[in-house]
Amino acid sequence: MKVRYHYVQKDSVKYCDISSTVKEAYDYLKETGYRCIPVLKNGKTFAGFIYKAHILEHYVENEGKETDALEPLIKNQDAYIFEEDSFFKTFLTIRRLPFLAVLNEDKEFSGIITHSNIMDVLEDSFGMKTGGYLLTVGTKEHKGAIKDLVTAVKDLNIEGLLTLDNGDKYIRRIILNLSSDVSENKLTKVIKKLEDKDFRVTSVDRIEKQ
Repeated sequence: MKVRYHYVQKDSVKYCDISSTVKEAYDYLKETGYRCIPVLKNGKTFAGFIYKAHILEHYVENEGKETDALEPLIKNQDAYIFEEDSFFKTFLTIRRLPFLAVLNEDKEFSGIITHSNIMDVLEDSFGMKTGGYLLTVGTKEHKGAIKDLVTAVKDLNIEGLLTLDNGDKYIRRIILNLSSDVSENKLTKVIKKLEDKDFRVTSVDRIEKQ
Protein backbone atom coordinates (compact mmCIF):
# COMPACT_ATOMS: atom_id res chain seq x y z
CA MET A 1 0.00 0.00 0.00
CA LYS A 2 1.48 3.33 -1.08
CA VAL A 3 1.24 6.75 0.58
CA ARG A 4 -0.01 8.25 -2.71
CA TYR A 5 -3.39 6.57 -2.26
CA HIS A 6 -4.08 8.01 1.18
CA TYR A 7 -3.16 11.67 1.64
CA VAL A 8 -4.63 15.18 1.42
CA GLN A 9 -3.74 16.81 -1.89
CA LYS A 10 -1.86 20.13 -1.93
CA ASP A 11 -4.90 22.00 -3.32
CA SER A 12 -6.75 21.23 -0.07
CA VAL A 13 -3.88 22.13 2.28
CA LYS A 14 -3.37 25.48 4.02
CA TYR A 15 0.26 26.56 4.04
CA CYS A 16 2.37 29.70 4.17
CA ASP A 17 5.54 30.81 2.41
CA ILE A 18 8.93 30.93 4.07
CA SER A 19 9.20 34.60 3.10
CA SER A 20 6.27 35.49 5.39
CA THR A 21 6.76 37.62 8.47
CA VAL A 22 5.87 36.33 11.91
CA LYS A 23 2.68 38.45 11.91
CA GLU A 24 1.60 37.23 8.47
CA ALA A 25 2.00 33.61 9.55
CA TYR A 26 0.22 34.21 12.86
CA ASP A 27 -2.70 35.96 11.19
CA TYR A 28 -3.02 33.11 8.70
CA LEU A 29 -2.97 30.51 11.48
CA LYS A 30 -5.76 32.39 13.24
CA GLU A 31 -7.71 32.62 9.99
CA THR A 32 -7.43 28.90 9.26
CA GLY A 33 -7.98 27.81 12.85
CA TYR A 34 -5.06 25.38 12.75
CA ARG A 35 -2.34 25.15 15.40
CA CYS A 36 0.24 24.15 12.81
CA ILE A 37 0.62 24.41 9.02
CA PRO A 38 3.34 23.54 6.50
CA VAL A 39 5.81 26.16 5.30
CA LEU A 40 6.90 26.12 1.65
CA LYS A 41 9.58 27.88 -0.33
CA ASN A 42 8.39 29.27 -3.66
CA GLY A 43 5.20 27.26 -3.29
CA LYS A 44 6.99 23.98 -4.03
CA THR A 45 9.77 23.08 -1.60
CA PHE A 46 8.85 21.85 1.87
CA ALA A 47 10.63 23.85 4.56
CA GLY A 48 9.02 22.54 7.76
CA PHE A 49 6.11 23.38 10.07
CA ILE A 50 5.15 26.59 11.82
CA TYR A 51 3.25 26.28 15.11
CA LYS A 52 1.00 28.91 16.61
CA ALA A 53 2.50 28.14 20.03
CA HIS A 54 6.01 28.95 18.86
CA ILE A 55 4.92 32.28 17.42
CA LEU A 56 3.23 33.20 20.71
CA GLU A 57 6.37 32.16 22.55
CA HIS A 58 8.35 34.39 20.20
CA TYR A 59 6.10 37.34 21.06
CA VAL A 60 5.76 36.81 24.80
CA GLU A 61 8.98 35.19 26.00
CA ASN A 62 11.44 36.53 23.45
CA GLU A 63 9.83 39.93 22.92
CA GLY A 64 9.83 39.32 19.19
CA LYS A 65 8.56 41.80 16.63
CA GLU A 66 5.73 41.30 14.16
CA THR A 67 8.08 42.10 11.29
CA ASP A 68 10.60 39.41 12.25
CA ALA A 69 11.36 36.73 9.68
CA LEU A 70 9.45 33.47 10.00
CA GLU A 71 12.31 31.13 9.09
CA PRO A 72 14.00 30.91 12.53
CA LEU A 73 10.72 29.64 14.04
CA ILE A 74 10.21 26.80 11.57
CA LYS A 75 10.29 23.29 13.08
CA ASN A 76 10.21 19.66 11.89
CA GLN A 77 12.11 20.19 8.66
CA ASP A 78 12.49 16.40 8.35
CA ALA A 79 8.79 15.61 8.86
CA TYR A 80 8.07 14.31 5.39
CA ILE A 81 7.46 11.12 3.47
CA PHE A 82 7.39 10.32 -0.24
CA GLU A 83 4.37 9.39 -2.33
CA GLU A 84 5.92 6.05 -3.26
CA ASP A 85 6.81 5.09 0.31
CA SER A 86 4.87 2.33 2.02
CA PHE A 87 1.88 3.73 3.88
CA PHE A 88 2.89 1.81 6.96
CA LYS A 89 6.09 3.86 7.16
CA THR A 90 3.91 6.70 8.46
CA PHE A 91 3.34 4.79 11.71
CA LEU A 92 7.04 5.09 12.49
CA THR A 93 7.19 8.88 12.28
CA ILE A 94 3.80 10.55 12.64
CA ARG A 95 3.08 9.72 16.29
CA ARG A 96 4.75 12.85 17.70
CA LEU A 97 3.54 15.13 14.90
CA PRO A 98 0.20 16.61 13.80
CA PHE A 99 0.80 15.40 10.22
CA LEU A 100 3.52 14.58 7.70
CA ALA A 101 4.34 16.41 4.50
CA VAL A 102 4.16 14.30 1.34
CA LEU A 103 6.72 14.86 -1.41
CA ASN A 104 6.68 13.64 -5.00
CA GLU A 105 9.60 12.06 -6.88
CA ASP A 106 10.97 15.53 -7.62
CA LYS A 107 10.96 16.30 -3.88
CA GLU A 108 8.20 18.86 -4.38
CA PHE A 109 5.42 19.30 -1.82
CA SER A 110 2.33 17.29 -2.85
CA GLY A 111 0.19 17.46 0.29
CA ILE A 112 0.00 16.03 3.80
CA ILE A 113 -0.89 12.78 5.49
CA THR A 114 -2.81 13.12 8.77
CA HIS A 115 -3.79 10.97 11.72
CA SER A 116 -7.27 10.96 10.19
CA ASN A 117 -5.88 9.34 7.02
CA ILE A 118 -4.36 6.59 9.16
CA MET A 119 -7.64 6.06 11.00
CA ASP A 120 -9.44 5.73 7.65
CA VAL A 121 -7.11 2.89 6.66
CA LEU A 122 -7.54 1.16 10.03
CA GLU A 123 -11.32 1.51 9.85
CA ASP A 124 -11.22 -0.06 6.41
CA SER A 125 -9.27 -3.04 7.79
CA PHE A 126 -11.93 -3.44 10.48
CA GLY A 127 -14.69 -3.55 7.86
CA MET A 128 -16.26 -0.21 8.77
CA LYS A 129 -17.04 0.49 5.09
CA THR A 130 -18.29 -2.95 4.10
CA GLY A 131 -19.85 -4.14 7.35
CA GLY A 132 -19.74 -7.69 8.68
CA TYR A 133 -18.57 -9.51 11.78
CA LEU A 134 -15.39 -8.89 13.75
CA LEU A 135 -14.15 -11.87 15.70
CA THR A 136 -11.40 -11.36 18.26
CA VAL A 137 -9.62 -14.69 18.49
CA GLY A 138 -7.03 -15.57 21.11
CA THR A 139 -4.44 -18.29 20.54
CA LYS A 140 -1.34 -19.61 22.19
CA GLU A 141 1.61 -18.47 20.11
CA HIS A 142 2.83 -21.27 17.90
CA LYS A 143 4.20 -21.76 14.42
CA GLY A 144 1.43 -21.83 11.82
CA ALA A 145 -1.22 -20.25 14.08
CA ILE A 146 -2.58 -17.94 11.38
CA LYS A 147 -2.55 -20.74 8.80
CA ASP A 148 -4.57 -22.94 11.16
CA LEU A 149 -7.10 -20.15 11.74
CA VAL A 150 -7.54 -19.38 8.04
CA THR A 151 -7.95 -23.09 7.29
CA ALA A 152 -10.72 -23.30 9.89
CA VAL A 153 -12.74 -20.56 8.15
CA LYS A 154 -11.76 -21.37 4.56
CA ASP A 155 -15.40 -21.72 3.49
CA LEU A 156 -16.15 -18.10 4.42
CA ASN A 157 -15.28 -14.80 2.78
CA ILE A 158 -12.52 -13.19 4.87
CA GLU A 159 -12.66 -9.40 4.41
CA GLY A 160 -9.65 -8.63 6.58
CA LEU A 161 -7.17 -9.98 9.09
CA LEU A 162 -5.24 -8.07 11.76
CA THR A 163 -2.86 -9.51 14.34
CA LEU A 164 -2.12 -7.99 17.75
CA ASP A 165 0.45 -8.81 20.43
CA ASN A 166 3.04 -9.62 17.77
CA GLY A 167 6.23 -10.82 19.41
CA ASP A 168 4.48 -12.04 22.55
CA LYS A 169 5.84 -15.44 23.49
CA TYR A 170 2.58 -16.79 24.87
CA ILE A 171 -0.65 -15.19 23.61
CA ARG A 172 -1.62 -13.59 20.32
CA ARG A 173 -4.91 -11.93 19.40
CA ILE A 174 -6.17 -12.07 15.84
CA ILE A 175 -8.94 -9.82 14.55
CA LEU A 176 -10.90 -11.65 11.86
CA ASN A 177 -13.25 -9.65 9.64
CA LEU A 178 -15.95 -11.83 8.06
CA SER A 179 -18.36 -10.81 5.32
CA SER A 180 -21.81 -9.52 6.33
CA ASP A 181 -23.50 -12.30 4.34
CA VAL A 182 -22.55 -14.87 7.01
CA SER A 183 -25.69 -16.16 8.74
CA GLU A 184 -25.84 -16.33 12.53
CA ASN A 185 -26.16 -20.10 12.31
CA LYS A 186 -23.03 -20.33 10.17
CA LEU A 187 -21.23 -17.93 12.50
CA THR A 188 -22.05 -20.14 15.50
CA LYS A 189 -20.65 -23.17 13.68
CA VAL A 190 -17.48 -21.29 12.78
CA ILE A 191 -16.92 -20.23 16.38
CA LYS A 192 -17.33 -23.82 17.55
CA LYS A 193 -14.94 -25.02 14.86
CA LEU A 194 -12.33 -22.48 15.96
CA GLU A 195 -12.68 -23.40 19.61
CA ASP A 196 -12.42 -27.10 18.77
CA LYS A 197 -9.01 -26.24 17.29
CA ASP A 198 -7.90 -24.57 20.56
CA PHE A 199 -8.65 -21.02 19.46
CA ARG A 200 -10.63 -18.87 21.88
CA VAL A 201 -13.17 -16.43 20.44
CA THR A 202 -13.18 -13.67 23.06
CA SER A 203 -15.64 -11.32 21.37
CA VAL A 204 -17.91 -11.02 18.35
CA ASP A 205 -18.91 -7.58 17.07
CA ARG A 206 -21.45 -6.83 14.38
CA ILE A 207 -20.27 -3.93 12.21
CA GLU A 208 -22.95 -2.10 10.23
CA LYS A 209 -21.98 -0.87 6.79
CA GLN A 210 -21.32 2.88 6.80
